Parts: sequence; structure tokens; C-alpha cells
Amino acid sequence: MSSRHLLVLTALTTLFVGPFLNEGAVGQAPRQDSLADLLLQSDLEKLENRLATAPRTAETVAFQGEVQYRKGRFDQAEVLYRSSLQMNDKTARAHFGLGKLAMARMRVADALKFFTRAIELDPKEPLFRFYLADAHSLNKDNKEAERQLQEYLKLNPVDNDRVSMAKAALEVAAAFKGVEMGAIEAPAQPAPIRLQQLPILPFLFAEVSINGQGPFRFLVDTGATQTIMGEKVATKLGLKKIATNVMFGVGGEGKVDAPMFRADSLKVGEVTVKNIAMGTMDNPLLDLIMDGVLGPSLLSDFVVTIDYAKSQIELSKKAPTTGTAIPVWCFSGLLMVPVDVNGKFKGNFLIDTGADSTLLAYSMANELGVNKNTPGAVLDLPIGGIGGLDDGVLVVPSVTLKSPFATKQYDKLMAIDLSGMSGLIQTELSGVIGFDALKDYRVTIDYQKAELRLTK
Repeated sequence: MSSRHLLVLTALTTLFVGPFLNEGAVGQAPRQDSLADLLLQSDLEKLENRLATAPRTAETVAFQGEVQYRKGRFDQAEVLYRSSLQMNDKTARAHFGLGKLAMARMRVADALKFFTRAIELDPKEPLFRFYLADAHSLNKDNKEAERQLQEYLKLNPVDNDRVSMAKAALEVAAAFKGVEMGAIEAPAQPAPIRLQQLPILPFLFAEVSINGQGPFRFLVDTGATQTIMGEKVATKLGLKKIATNVMFGVGGEGKVDAPMFRADSLKVGEVTVKNIAMGTMDNPLLDLIMDGVLGPSLLSDFVVTIDYAKSQIELSKKAPTTGTAIPVWCFSGLLMVPVDVNGKFKGNFLIDTGADSTLLAYSMANELGVNKNTPGAVLDLPIGGIGGLDDGVLVVPSVTLKSPFATKQYDKLMAIDLSGMSGLIQTELSGVIGFDALKDYRVTIDYQKAELRLTK
């Protein structure tokens, strides 16, 4: 089992905040004003208002669980999903919710069971098929994943972004027909992968070869759901375009169309990954400092340790015994941990080696009483990412973050718009834990167990 998604392809990528950068809702209008439609539109306020006046039934309790899931309150969501099933064990939406929670903990067998049951109870709900395809992809059953995506498209879903993803996934599968995607060739104990640091940037870069050519400089980014390359690299290598996907990230409008190319091999250190689909970025600013982005989940057949002090990635089959194992929520290879903010608010923060600093989301800044109308809060400092530039940075004073591994006080933190990223993973992302908080640790990721260890 691997955390690489071989069929359902999405992407988040790197975030840069700094002086060197001086240069939404998915879906169409609902067909009917149902609870499912409101959820699909991410109109949580209207959905909550509807639920507040609706009779308490197994169905409405399940949708209350969906609201809590979207807000990142996973424990409350699970309680509501299970309460729904106690009222009526044939509530499809509750089985679906438990499947999402299981998959986010990488309990793929449980997720398959819950999603399959949801479809048995409500075979006409497209979204259930999409998630079941993702679970089969994680289970390396690509044939069944393809079948579920085909069924998803037959049901005429109105979620445009997911439709694009599903079509791209099927086009990618067709391009690799007859070969195993993502097959790993490596020694049982690969040598450490040496990383580079540039003088002005607090990031780690790896040398990557594609189809035997290179090396190319790729940013090591746990905030990326897949490995992507610059369009210039794809052109130089003469790679074949096989699909167009939607790529989500920070900056600009938060998403761009991204051509997908077939690579026969990608090698980093002593590890070669065979037959992979690679997305592309076309961003002149990012092209100046890197050739692509390496999502460590590509190496998820191993336990991955990023050692900042030694500037290297270590790969093993077993997690180290040092440090404390921290359960994480894993969404398409993105790792989220619970964080207490100022002792009053709780949220889930992304572990992001591709962010130079720890940040808050607008939503958390708003909870702390800061928005674009707050005097002196708007900072004239653009941020850059896959979507381009965005000048909507806020400054939030006096913030204390208590995570499972550390408590840190900040005189001020920047806040950015993470709504697009939250929309992609369908749950609230309250902030980002970046280089400044990670640089003193060995960061060990066990993707298959959804566990994180940070060791001083």
C-alpha cells in the first residue's frame, strides 16, 4: 500500500513569502436546494442554518457530521457519523463520512468498506464513487479505480474541478496501459539523498534525473501532493503530453490548468520511480530558482526522514524509535497536525517544508479578530506560489501556537488566503508550519501509518 495517488491527481505546491518577491468554491449552481448541493458548494453557513431548523433524523445528523468534517473537527464529525448510524445503519452519508476519516488515517481497508457500503445504499451519488476510486488507487487497484471514475462521470456530476481531475486520471491511466505505474527500484537500504541549500532561501533542494537526463534542481516540498516539473524541463526532454489537470496552490486565483506528461523514470539518490505522470508549472518567478517540486510522498514506500541539520533525506523500511509518534491527518499525501492557537482556538496546520515561514489562514486570523479591514493589518508584501502572486497578506500580532511537538510564541504571524487549498482537501486548513519551525528537527514521515516524528 502506498500514499501515492496513481489515478486521482491533484497538486498543491510551494509557498514563498519574502522581499525577493517584488515583482473558491467548486461546482456549478445547484440543480436543487438540497443538503448535498449546499455541501458541494461549500456553503456551510446556509447548510448549518438549514440543519438548525430541520427535524433530527439520521440523515441530518450525518450532514452535521459533514459540517464538522469541513471545519476540521474530526472527532466531533466521527461522533455525529456514528450517532447517525445508531439511528439508522442504512444512512449512506454517515458511511461515507467514516470512510473519509479512515482514509485520512491511511486505514485504506476500512475506507474501502465504508465507501462501498455508502454506494450500495445510494448508488446515484457521484461523490461516493470519486472517493472510492481514490481509495482503490491507494490500494494499488488501478483497474477498479478506473472503473469507479468512469461510473462517477456517467452520473453527470456538477463539480467541474473533480470532473476535470477524473478525466485527467483516466487519460493518464490510458497512457500507461500495460505497465505498472510508480514502480520503485532501489536498494533495500538506500544511501542518504544529499540536499542543497541556496544562500538566500531557507529551503532544501534535491538533484533529480528524468528519463536519464539531468540533474535538475527540485524543491523538497511536503506541501505538494505530487511531483511536478517546470514546462521548460518537459520541453527540453521532449516528453509526451498525456492529459491536462487542475492544479491548486497559493497565489493568484489559487488554481491553474496544468499539462500532464509521461516520464518513464525519475531518479533521486539511489531510488528510481518508473512510469509516472508529472504535472507542470509555468511560473517565471519559480523557474528562476528551481526546475520542479519533489513531493516526498513519491517515496512513500519508505519511511522518509528529512534531516535539516545534515541537509539530507534518509529512507528506511522502519520508523526510528526516537521521538514521539504523532498521528497526522493525511490528505493526498499532505500532512496535517492539530494546533491550539492562543489557547482559544483549534485548527489543523499543514507540515510544509516548501514554506519559508509558519503562517495562519485568513479563517484563523478572523477568529483572532484580524481581517482586511483591521487598521494596519494589510502588509504590502506579495506571496508567490503555483497560482502566481497574491498581495493579500495580513499581519496578526501576539500568536501562540501549541502543536503536538512544541509550543512557540510569535510577536506576529502573517496570514494568507488558504481557502483554495481547503477546498481541494475538503476540510479547513487553518495554517502552515514552515521552515522556521521545522529546521531544528529531523522530520520523519511514515506515510503508510499516517505518523510523524520530529526529533531534535
